[in-house]
Amino acid sequence: MAVPTTSTTRTTTTGRAYKLEEADTPQRGVVATVASAAYRVGEMTITQVTPIAVGIKDLTFTTARLAKGVLDRYPLLKAFVYTLTATSAVPIATFVGFLAVTLAVCLSVAGTGVVLVQGGFTVVAGFVLFWFLAGAFVLTCIATFWLTAGYVAYQGAKAIDRASSQ
Repeated sequence: MAVPTTSTTRTTTTGRAYKLEEADTPQRGVVATVASAAYRVGEMTITQVTPIAVGIKDLTFTTARLAKGVLDRYPLLKAFVYTLTATSAVPIATFVGFLAVTLAVCLSVAGTGVVLVQGGFTVVAGFVLFWFLAGAFVLTCIATFWLTAGYVAYQGAKAIDRASSQ
C-alpha cells in the first residue's frame, strides 16, 4: 500500500533547491524532518568553515613567501635552516611514529587513563627528543661554521683574483 506524500521545495543558504517529501505517517515525517535538518546543518557547516579555511590558506602562503624572501636574502641563514631541518627530520619522525604507536597501543588496551598514560609517554619521549634536537643543533652549528668559513674563503679568493687581474 502506497503512503500518500506531500512534496515541498526548499532552498538552502547557498541558493540550491532541494525537494522534501513529507509523508502523511508520523514515522516517515520524522525521517524526512531529520534528513532535512541534517542537510541544512551540512550546508551551514560548509558556509561557516570555508571562510576560515581560506583565511588559513592565505596566511600560510603569506608566511611562506615572507620566509622564502628572508632565506633568499641571507644565504648563510638558509644553509643553517636547511641543515637544521635535515638533521632534525629523523628524530622528529621517530618521535611522531613513537607517539602514534603508543597512542594506538593505549587505545587498544583501554580507553580509561589514555590521557595520563599518553602524557607520560609524551614527557619521556619529549625528553629524549630534546637531546636529539640539541645534538642536531650542535651539528647544525658546526656545519654552519664550516659553511661560513668556506664562504669567507671563497669571497677572499674572489677578491684576491680580482686584485691580481687588475
